[in-house]
Amino acid sequence: MHPKTISLLRRFLPVIAIFGTAIGWNSPSYAYVQKIVIDQQISLNFTPITLGTSTPGPSTPYTIYTGRIFGELDPSDPQHAIITDIEHAPKTQGKVAYVANFQIVTPTDPQQRSGLLIHEVPNRGNNAISTAALIQGATYVQSGWQGDLLAQCSPSAAIAYPCFDLNSGPFGSLNTTTGALVPPSVPDVAGASGMKALASYVVQVPVATHGNSSNNGYGQRDGDDHGASGNIITGQVYGHVCSGTNGCGLPVPTGTPPSTAQLAIQGPAFVPYHPASLDTKQAQFWSVSSQTAAGVTSVKTPIPSSQWAWAYCPNGWPGTPNPNWICLKNSTFNPKLEYEMVYTAENPLVLGVGFAAFRDLAAFLRYGSVAPGGGSNPIAGSITTAMTIGASQSAAFIHGFIFWGFNEEGHDQWGHDQRGRIVFDGAWPQIDGRMMVMNLRFGQPNNLMYLYMGGDEAPVWWADYPNLARHLPPDGMLHRCGRDNTCPAILETFASAELYSEKVAVSLCGFTCIQDIPIPSNVYRYYTPGATHGGGAVSSSVNLFTWVSPAVVSVPPGQTLPNDPIPLAYTNNALQYSFIRLLMDGVVMPRSAYPTLSSGQLVPNTKDGVGFPDIPGLSYGGDQAWPPFVYNFGPRENYDQESGVPTIQPPIIERVLQVYTAKVNADGNEVVDGLPTILGEAPLGTYVGWNLATTGWYGPNASNGPGSVGQVFAGAGNSGGYYPFWDTKANRQANGDPRLSLEERYGTNAGYVCVVTKAVNRAQQQRFLLPSDAQTLLSQANASNVLVAVAATPADTALANTLCSN
Repeated sequence: MHPKTISLLRRFLPVIAIFGTAIGWNSPSYAYVQKIVIDQQISLNFTPITLGTSTPGPSTPYTIYTGRIFGELDPSDPQHAIITDIEHAPKTQGKVAYVANFQIVTPTDPQQRSGLLIHEVPNRGNNAISTAALIQGATYVQSGWQGDLLAQCSPSAAIAYPCFDLNSGPFGSLNTTTGALVPPSVPDVAGASGMKALASYVVQVPVATHGNSSNNGYGQRDGDDHGASGNIITGQVYGHVCSGTNGCGLPVPTGTPPSTAQLAIQGPAFVPYHPASLDTKQAQFWSVSSQTAAGVTSVKTPIPSSQWAWAYCPNGWPGTPNPNWICLKNSTFNPKLEYEMVYTAENPLVLGVGFAAFRDLAAFLRYGSVAPGGGSNPIAGSITTAMTIGASQSAAFIHGFIFWGFNEEGHDQWGHDQRGRIVFDGAWPQIDGRMMVMNLRFGQPNNLMYLYMGGDEAPVWWADYPNLARHLPPDGMLHRCGRDNTCPAILETFASAELYSEKVAVSLCGFTCIQDIPIPSNVYRYYTPGATHGGGAVSSSVNLFTWVSPAVVSVPPGQTLPNDPIPLAYTNNALQYSFIRLLMDGVVMPRSAYPTLSSGQLVPNTKDGVGFPDIPGLSYGGDQAWPPFVYNFGPRENYDQESGVPTIQPPIIERVLQVYTAKVNADGNEVVDGLPTILGEAPLGTYVGWNLATTGWYGPNASNGPGSVGQVFAGAGNSGGYYPFWDTKANRQANGDPRLSLEERYGTNAGYVCVVTKAVNRAQQQRFLLPSDAQTLLSQANASNVLVAVAATPADTALANTLCSN
């Protein structure tokens, strides 16, 4: 069926469905939302972007709502039985409850709403809606999905889950000037003034127990020895603990620990579960000086149980017993070391409920009107098309959301079967290639692609294809929704950094990469050559085409290369416009553009395979990328489904698989099918999706050398790398640089502007650049400093004339 026909059907069928149920059941709520509470409502004016441009339109009144939904799930429903440990969640009348908070940003006048709902996925609970980039007419929503965020606080006196009870009242308040949610704070020794602000968007999920206890899901204890008993579920958990400023790849908790002799075990990069016992003999704790991306660690140095404690010790040993903190007895944490721990944790969270909470809110806002337990849909009847967007961790959430079948609505609260009704017509997962590590016992949604962390198990490709590394039958992220015709259209975007740090090649050719995996007809895939994670910053005060000499280029502290400037913003603007037109009007998307094995553009990540040249100041060892691992987490984990119960921690590495990245040319720039970035078409240097760190436990001073896990990740996931060309042939020869200089490439500034202009025109023709962004880039090119200070020779002028005449 033609996409436009489908769009029209979806636009009218919900209206028919709502009308029919209004007659028989008085405007029921769909999905599983029992109650909706609007905690605050304000009105502000914004200047939304006119669709098809990047230009703000007229000032428009918007209404912003913040509130909470209270949901119930039937654990026996096949749609929910897939959630790990839901059978162990406390139940009321056979149902499992959750609470999630949300924000809605919508044009105040319903006549100004286009019918489009854009449900943003918050990354680690942070704000995901930019009111400076609203699409005119669209209604925006964001909501909590990550249940462990309400466990990530490290106070001097431990707080049982959740840090904040969403049942108790409003979760924070709206800033009446900006419309941003100001989340509540909880007591925390690491925060300013003894308080810590929680994440903005959260979901409160059940705690799994061995019985349907009446204690709200928390197990009973014997005495004060912190020993687990009764209904409490325990299990082995592995985690990294780092004292460097990068905190194992993410910032350390807000504020500074009172002493370098202690660290918070909980926080952005740490494990969100308390130990079942404060007896250190029941945990393994050690340090290493290095880890390599091939899974090789230095010798482990055990830390004797008598030399550390689960304690808060700002004034020295022994401190106060506390499950949130680790305290060393006679030493301090060394920032050049990485610390690892395996301990017995208690009270696993039923984190998979977060997928259902996200689904239920979207379905209710799209199809529902009145909730049976109270409250009504503030945008009822104004939504005809829905899409969801998420980047990095949030994209991994979208992968899991679709893979586990949550894009299909189920029964409503009256038992009426709504199966087969789609929740999101489109999904846009950006810059991520992993599966969300959330739907298993003691899951860690904040998981990064470090050693011993999951995410290399379930398929992260869309079409059904076998997992040849594990000898598993064909499966894919669209397998479940394909059975019920509830698959959304997929816009998938990623860049060079994701090949190096996010293992995206697995999405293209599986874990073994013996052949390309074809993409289904509803998937549109686009690759940005040479770009970093999230792309370079775009600012009206920064000229993208500014050249800086390699002799004086600024390198941020802790990195070996300057930041990669290639932006994603311009191509994202164009792709978002095309995707919205596809969903709402059936307009065909631009062709997919990404490297493949069959084209010879996707190659083994070795120096010879990639073809990286020898460039002074830009060393490439072929070990800058994360490989996929075949982990053994034990027999109770379902590897095909990324679910179940891991029992071996840290997991056994049974196999390290080959990494695949993009082919490069003599400049070190990727020469593959992908999005035209303009800067990549008119390069001022070499742009790479990786960078190496120089400090901390992962740096050269830690004696781990190139290719260490931390050294690779610290730059690859954050800034990418850039090394400029020399301006003249004489300068590049004097410095032994084999890459042609700017003078040899463009002749003069005018020649460079002509190359940029051609690239801009070509990108517009391919629908990868909006006209308004094209004008911005052309203006910047005409103001560029490229070759302005170089006196042009006749040969330079002749080259420029040739470039401009072609």
